[in-house]
Amino acid sequence: MIKEKKHHWAKEREKKKNISKIKIVIRPVLVRNILIILFLGVLTYSFVFSNFLEITEIEIKKDGIIPKEEINKIINQETEGKYLKVISKKNFIFFNSDNVDKKLKSNFKKIKTVDIKRTFPNKVAIDIKERNLILSLCSRGDCYFIDERGYAYEKMNPDSNFINRSETIELIDESGKEIIENEYVLLPSYIEFIVMIADKLKKDIDIEILSEYRTKSRISEELIVQTKKGWDIYFSAKAPIEKSIQTLKTLLNRHLFLRDLPELEYIDLRSENKVFYRMKGGVTQEEEEIKKEGELGEKAIAEQEKEKDND
Repeated sequence: MIKEKKHHWAKEREKKKNISKIKIVIRPVLVRNILIILFLGVLTYSFVFSNFLEITEIEIKKDGIIPKEEINKIINQETEGKYLKVISKKNFIFFNSDNVDKKLKSNFKKIKTVDIKRTFPNKVAIDIKERNLILSLCSRGDCYFIDERGYAYEKMNPDSNFINRSETIELIDESGKEIIENEYVLLPSYIEFIVMIADKLKKDIDIEILSEYRTKSRISEELIVQTKKGWDIYFSAKAPIEKSIQTLKTLLNRHLFLRDLPELEYIDLRSENKVFYRMKGGVTQEEEEIKKEGELGEKAIAEQEKEKDND
């Protein structure tokens, strides 16, 4: 019996020793875990709930005509308030660049790209590039902005307070074909011709034209422009613009009276081998040799330029 008691107490003593060892091991681990939890809690509060990472500066860089106030209004709408009524939308970590990008492009179709960069801890830079082409296509009374690829990207709002229509080239499609937003409506080569024509006429012949152009059908790639003197010029974008300008120049040099004649109705440069012109109420006249003279003049100019380069 005595031996059994000793054995019992020995076992109890050994058990207590083991418990003590476990406690010694658990205490540091428990303290360490508590410290980690506290650290993570402070870190989470600092980075998520406090004002430490709240964006205080939003810098907007732009190169176009959309007013900065209009852009700011959209950005403010996207950054005001809180997620789940807890996390600020201006928090640096949770600032939603994709939403801002989509919202700006949705509200301003003239915007081509939006580049958003964040600088720790509270700065955001937004670089906005606009479509550099201001061309509108009109049909059935509706006008749409056209980009350099030939897509109708936005319906024109005549009441818009930041679109200067005097600076916009307007092409009227007299065929009345419907324009559908986001669809391909003009060839890029045709657009390039339209954009270049005013500068070429002014620079090479000193003829100024109105910013409202016409076409019988945009599929034909033909163009009718009106000079500030009141007469029209018919072009075909399928012919090189330099060749058409040289032909017109040759015609006007041969018939100097045409340039300022108020009775002149139009000059037609669309034919490959002939030039036509017509007086108001009169008969259409044709000049068959003008094209050849124009080509010879063009070659002579090219040769002169080549000789200058060689010298």
